[in-house]
Amino acid sequence: MAGTSLARSRRTLYSLWGAYQAHGAAGLDARMHRKSKKRLAIAKADPRLVAVIDRALDDRRDMPTTTRRHCAVLVRRMLEAMYPGDSICAVKDNSLQGYINERDAGRYSFDKATTRRTASNSPNRQYFSGNAFGLGVVCEIDSTKLDVQVWDDKGNVFRPTATVLFCVASRVPLAWAIHADSPSGFDHSLLLARAIVGRRAIPGSAAALLSGSTTLPVELMKRVNPYLDDDSLAVPWIFPHAITIDGGADYRSATFEAACRAFGITLVLAPPNSPTVKPHVERNFGTTSSGFASWLAGATGNSVANRGKRDAPTLTLDSVRLAFETWITTVYLNTQHGGLKSPLFPGREWTPNQMYSALFEVGPGVQLPFRAEDFFALLPSKPRVISNEGIEFNNRTYDSPLLADLRGRSLTGAAAGSTRARKFAISYDPYNSNAVWVRHPETDEWIECWDTALEDKAAWMAAEAAVKLLERFGSGEPGETPKRTELLDVMERRERSDKRARNRHLRDNAAAATAPYMSDAGATEPEPIDLDKWTDPADVGDIDWDSPEYDIVTVKEF
Repeated sequence: MAGTSLARSRRTLYSLWGAYQAHGAAGLDARMHRKSKKRLAIAKADPRLVAVIDRALDDRRDMPTTTRRHCAVLVRRMLEAMYPGDSICAVKDNSLQGYINERDAGRYSFDKATTRRTASNSPNRQYFSGNAFGLGVVCEIDSTKLDVQVWDDKGNVFRPTATVLFCVASRVPLAWAIHADSPSGFDHSLLLARAIVGRRAIPGSAAALLSGSTTLPVELMKRVNPYLDDDSLAVPWIFPHAITIDGGADYRSATFEAACRAFGITLVLAPPNSPTVKPHVERNFGTTSSGFASWLAGATGNSVANRGKRDAPTLTLDSVRLAFETWITTVYLNTQHGGLKSPLFPGREWTPNQMYSALFEVGPGVQLPFRAEDFFALLPSKPRVISNEGIEFNNRTYDSPLLADLRGRSLTGAAAGSTRARKFAISYDPYNSNAVWVRHPETDEWIECWDTALEDKAAWMAAEAAVKLLERFGSGEPGETPKRTELLDVMERRERSDKRARNRHLRDNAAAATAPYMSDAGATEPEPIDLDKWTDPADVGDIDWDSPEYDIVTVKEF
């Protein structure tokens, strides 16, 4: 039978011959053509052995990752300690290893420790989608470090923290903020107030206004919430009914809890070490990293293994905030989302704006007597002067045409030239440097003053990176030796890491060194060297130590 389709090994042939002798042709047919269902190898194992293997694998959840052989040795020790002298302890190595591999399915006991701990957080029950079909019925909030490095006002490099309040039904961010430091309960209270009032689009962003007006139900939004203005209608507005939070101290603070209680919002506390309770906002951070942070100068990658080796030009915190708002209103809200599908049309993916428009007609939410004025009253304030140039605040200039009758005005009856008399209370958002607000002393209306350099910030992609490189390494002037030296050191360090660039650099230096000798320009007559003067040894007694050739002081100082 060798060389044919009936060829079998010697061991298989004897096995078939034994089946024929024991059970005849029927037994041989059953042996060669198995018709029964395949069963796991561990189904034939002793239940006590299975229990010991499960116990050993469960104990490895928080342990460092080791080898499979190490786990098999621990299982044998447990068997010998629990059932000494039993035949269960004589299980073969290959069989025991096969049992461990089958029971390890889904546990990741021998993979990365982070993967194993994440998999252990999954609930041991039937999965359900967790989607909601009402705006604001289920909301999630969380904070994370952005995968991008930014410069602060003093030129220090750090990674900011982003906080997002997320609606599960429409995948629309109700409010967001980028913090320089770790946020507190007060910061989250301002974030909640910003979500209830409704975020305004950036002035002059025609793309945001156009994208909002073509998709969002503007007329219906005006009837439901009359406090929304034209700029606010370009961004979806959702009232949060219930917010899922984790066990962070900033979310469990009394300030944030009191703010939620004041507006009738229910707080849902997630169990410890269970990110699966709020998976939508966690997954949204991955979208932010891949769709936003990876396109910025100064992107660091989403893990240590994905970080680059060389430094890249970075942006300021204000530029990243402005870019993040523009990205959400123009890109994210108008991009199809894989999790937004209607039960009536399961094959179609919706954008967050489209899903918001569809659900807004069904359940638009509640109308609250909470206006923008109430939000401005909650903001911190500082006294500032309103001059002809505007308001100077945090090294920025804010201005508005409505400040015409307040410039240089006296509030306390003091002399008009007195600086103390002309100071107004300026309300500001600590995490939104685009605008400040001033309350008119006569009409009690709030005047919104925008940053005069807002349009200049829109050129954050190229201009600011070039400016920061200039500030770091200088412009190349003769008086900037330290900065020029630093730039040369960086270039040399990068060239050493690139072998081709290093070899090219060495060849160029060698060619530059031999160039003067290869050219006849500026050549002079050679002068002979008196070799006898240098070959004969000198007598120490004949040396004139006062001559300029032997400067003892210089030698000692050197």
